[in-house]
Amino acid sequence: MAYRMTRLTGSLLCVVALAACHGSSAETKSPAADPPAGTVELSQEFLRSGQVQIEPVVASTEAVAVRTSGKAGFNEEHLSYVASPLAGRVVSIAVRPGEHVDGGQTLAVIDSPDLGAASSEFIKARADLILAEHTHKLAQELLAAKAMANKDVQKADDEYVKAKADLRRTRERLLSLGVPQDQLDGPMEELHVRSQFNLTAPIAGTVVERTVTLGQIVGGDQPQRLFVISDLNTLWVTADIYEKDLALIQPGEEVTVQAAAWPDEEFRGRIDYVGDTVDPNSRTIKVRLTVDNHNLRLKPEMFVTATVHTSGTTTVLTVPIAAVHGEGSGQPYVFVGANGNRFTRRPVTLGAKVNDRVAVVDGLSPQDQVVTAGSILLKAEADRQTNG
Repeated sequence: MAYRMTRLTGSLLCVVALAACHGSSAETKSPAADPPAGTVELSQEFLRSGQVQIEPVVASTEAVAVRTSGKAGFNEEHLSYVASPLAGRVVSIAVRPGEHVDGGQTLAVIDSPDLGAASSEFIKARADLILAEHTHKLAQELLAAKAMANKDVQKADDEYVKAKADLRRTRERLLSLGVPQDQLDGPMEELHVRSQFNLTAPIAGTVVERTVTLGQIVGGDQPQRLFVISDLNTLWVTADIYEKDLALIQPGEEVTVQAAAWPDEEFRGRIDYVGDTVDPNSRTIKVRLTVDNHNLRLKPEMFVTATVHTSGTTTVLTVPIAAVHGEGSGQPYVFVGANGNRFTRRPVTLGAKVNDRVAVVDGLSPQDQVVTAGSILLKAEADRQTNG
């Protein structure tokens, strides 16, 4: 360690001596103005020693990413609110909140007098159709034998058409209530009046809400929301985009979403809607993202951050992290080469760090060159000049 400190001190003294000698020589030749504060001049001999190394600023073209925050919610295209189509009393409940259900799976069984009336009406409609069909067939035979008046034949035809319409209406009513088709099309002698029906899931998904209890009276003029079912494999994320970034945002662009609960995991999705109005207070536009959630880690109502990977591009300047000084204790700066052996301290605004390089948002141009190895020597000399 002592050897390294001695070597560094020696190098620094060499830089100072060389700078002093160079300044003394310059004073002998001409009364040139002193260099600006924070500027260090080195002799060509010292530069050739290799203790100071210079690298050009690296410019690269990268896609523009717009970052924002938002909140996850249900995908309303895969969300269902389940209510009872008939008034009745709940006699059993088949599922609990958090359970996955398939489309058509029974959620609850409800006993409904209205269903009993509808079932009775269907049985009567089937019997009426059998009678009307028989009467219609007999009337056609009698008409062919000229044994029945035309008006009586027409009446039999009308009754037959009406009987078919009534059966179709009552049958479709029972089908809409979840009565199996094979129970309606069986032999007439097997039909019976039924008052209980299965309330089934209209879609596959997770039961995210259940508000019904055993014995509860449901249905009526204002049906209650008994179950909420959602397919949570995709979620909608609603986010805010500042109007200055609106030109960069297009439906279909890819996004990545992160949640505080899973900081090392990204959820991928796309923009599927961009709002048409600007919030007058926040000056933002609402956008909706459809996000893949097949592992069910994202939860509705979670706050998230979203990064929109736009089709726009920008030029990014980067320098080695070793070239940057003053970070964490004030204004960061680098030493920029100027006029061959002169180096000037230049304030910079830094961006993201990637590996051993850091982006420079402001303060440099693609034509600049910065000091990397040996920049600590220049810093010490610049500090000495500043402090007198």
